[in-house]
Amino acid sequence: MKSGELKPGESLGAIGMRRIPLFAATVATAVAAMLPANIALAQGEAAADQLARSDALEEIIVTARKRAESLQDTPIAVTAFTAEALEARGIGSTKDLGTFTPNLVSNNGSAVSGNNSAASYFIRGIGQIDFLLNTDPGVGLYIDDVYMARSMGAAIDLLDLERIEVLRGPQGTLFGRNTIGGAISLTSQAPATEQRLQAEASVGSRDLMSGRISADLPFGQRVLTKLAVSFKKEDGYVHRLTDNADLGDVDARAARGVIRWLPTDAWQLDLVLDGSRRREESQPTVAVALNGASQFGGFYNAVLSGSPNCVPPPGSFTDPACFNAQFLTGDRYSTYSSIASRSDLDAWGSALTVSWNRGSLTAKSITAYRHTDAVGFRDGDNTPLVIHQTSDTWEHEQFSQELQLAGKAARGALDWIVGLYYFKEDGVNLSQVNFAPALFQSGGSVSNDSAAAFGQATWRMTGHWSLTAGLRYTDETKRFTPDQFIITDRGLGLPPGTPLLPHVEARTSVSELSPMVNLAYRPSESFMGYLTYSEGFKSGGFTQRVFPPLAQVPSFDPEFVKSYEAGAKITGLDGRMRLNTAVFFTDYTDLQVQELVGVAPITQNTAAAQISGFEVELTARLASAWLFESGVGYTKARYMEIGPRVVGITRDNKFAQVPEWTANAGLAYTAAFDGGATFIPRVDWSYRSAVFMDAINTPEIRQPGYGLLSASLTLESANQRWRAMLAGRNLTNERYFTSGYADLPISGIAEVLMARRREWSLTLHHQF
Repeated sequence: MKSGELKPGESLGAIGMRRIPLFAATVATAVAAMLPANIALAQGEAAADQLARSDALEEIIVTARKRAESLQDTPIAVTAFTAEALEARGIGSTKDLGTFTPNLVSNNGSAVSGNNSAASYFIRGIGQIDFLLNTDPGVGLYIDDVYMARSMGAAIDLLDLERIEVLRGPQGTLFGRNTIGGAISLTSQAPATEQRLQAEASVGSRDLMSGRISADLPFGQRVLTKLAVSFKKEDGYVHRLTDNADLGDVDARAARGVIRWLPTDAWQLDLVLDGSRRREESQPTVAVALNGASQFGGFYNAVLSGSPNCVPPPGSFTDPACFNAQFLTGDRYSTYSSIASRSDLDAWGSALTVSWNRGSLTAKSITAYRHTDAVGFRDGDNTPLVIHQTSDTWEHEQFSQELQLAGKAARGALDWIVGLYYFKEDGVNLSQVNFAPALFQSGGSVSNDSAAAFGQATWRMTGHWSLTAGLRYTDETKRFTPDQFIITDRGLGLPPGTPLLPHVEARTSVSELSPMVNLAYRPSESFMGYLTYSEGFKSGGFTQRVFPPLAQVPSFDPEFVKSYEAGAKITGLDGRMRLNTAVFFTDYTDLQVQELVGVAPITQNTAAAQISGFEVELTARLASAWLFESGVGYTKARYMEIGPRVVGITRDNKFAQVPEWTANAGLAYTAAFDGGATFIPRVDWSYRSAVFMDAINTPEIRQPGYGLLSASLTLESANQRWRAMLAGRNLTNERYFTSGYADLPISGIAEVLMARRREWSLTLHHQF
């Protein structure tokens, strides 16, 4: 039979599927032909045999649809990292995920928080810049199915994880509100049934010292326990000239304990306790522009400086009493900031998961509580003078309860899940804001609650077709009580005690439905295509930053998305190749945009937008010893309408923090020694195109496109108990920043948060 002929009962589509392995093998052979001659010779005549021999990629199991299934069987755009993949790429924190995930931006810098643990995540152009309690994320972060509600503390150092899943596109049906961009789900290692002890220690550049220990201690077959602890210390990398401090250091500790009780074969109870502590210098921000002719700068020079040399601005001032560009160091890794340097975090949580399984029916209860305290100091002007400085104290607690019931019906053709969810949070964020004209307290307290009911079902209509539909109903109420007043007036005529906002509770409520429909087609084990329509919303809130005073608390409404996605998941080369693609279109309405109104960065519903793009991810074992991994993402975000109240934003503006192109590629080679030990060199490259850091597209805080190069050498013993890794990051010493803030007309400042330069580490891992 010829390759193009139909087999009995075979469709035309199946012919194409039979050709995919042949096509993939041709591509792999061509790539192998381009390898250096010495590599080909080292492989010898066995290379062809290795390529022909089945050496399949490891199957990755995900729970993106609240049930365990293969990544290639899940009709969702998901990037999944196993524990081994995280280690191989050197991913030590959630802020590193964006380097290896198409259309994901992740970093540990809300530019105005002053705290190193404040995280910012964007997926497909949707996310969150601000860290305030009144501003919700657009990408949901989950640890063992527990929602992490706030930005502060969301830059998480990874400890004892089994895998991470990055779900792109709205996840409102199963995950809930504030997942309109997607969700990041972290799953921890479960306790083992045998005793096991693992230890890891690292040293490196900038006096890096870190260590991790995890221990599995079972008490019989019914009670399993696990304990993991970690610490990390590393010097800062932005030098503060005023006191010789180094900003951006790391001083973190974390612990996690699990007790699993299996009273019967049907019941499982998991109690998890975790905690983390950080005591660090402030964020490594530097000034990139200073305007002595701004309102604050001019006020300081004319009224507060006490020097006649500072008037009239602007000028080439040399008098240190004057505020002007003289305080630009000319070096992106030094600053003249002078406020007290402090970035603290204390966070802990507990979760009790009770599962019951009987036949095809499963019930689960997830009860969780989390508490976070944080402090952050920020010198926004980055000078020895008081022009724009802030310090924040932050306290937050949340409680959540989720109930799930899942099962099968119609002789296994129908998978279904229904559930109830309740969430409550209370928090206080108070800011001391020290501007040139006045010192005042900003902030206030929040009390929010949300309840939801959801359901989703997948019906396998035929051997090839399946239909999934889901719906979630959410009802939420948000409350904000300002606590804002003038402390010191320096010439504005506002007496101490003058309120900036009335000290009364503001309240808003919303009820929404979030539907999802997915149609998947699987003609063979090696191919699946799907179409998805989904909706979601991101909560509204209140504006807490105001200056001068207002008579009532300003608010903003929820924003909404309607998303259309088509994707394909392909497996070829006898399981040695995995190619996943997706294209998407998002209709984005009531878009929340942060803009400057006077000196206050506030959030308003100012726009409607459309976002389109695609992702391609390829993993291939080109030969038995060679592994190639890559990903490309494209996001085109366009404003379609701009509200009449908006200042400084037009339809031609670019989205803040959203690069048009993201890409990554990695190549690893495994060499086996005669005794069974292995040696694995690996190189990784990533790219981000140019991006503005604010909605008004201030040129001074535009980060040009850049690429990052990393590499590692890993040696592992034959019994896999010993492993050593020498790794280097940002080997080309790229100088780039991850976030920024600018207010040149009023405050006269533009600052950026610098990323780390070239660094190296040596890690030794031992399993006892």
